[in-house]
Amino acid sequence: MEIDLAFFAQRIAMLSLLAGFVGGCLFVLVHGAVVALVDRLHARSARLDRIAHARSRAGLPQALEPAQ
Repeated sequence: MEIDLAFFAQRIAMLSLLAGFVGGCLFVLVHGAVVALVDRLHARSARLDRIAHARSRAGLPQALEPAQ
């Protein structure tokens, strides 16, 4: 049985293109999830900073652990 090298090369090229496309999609999804997580943590940190600043202006004692 003879191996058709052109057909084999075509299949390898198609698989590599598909793998690149899937990898790119996964990268976009993971990057979006990381950006969303960072934005959420940044918003929480900014909120806690605003609360601490408001308490210091009002003369209230600072909480060691924020209430959830």
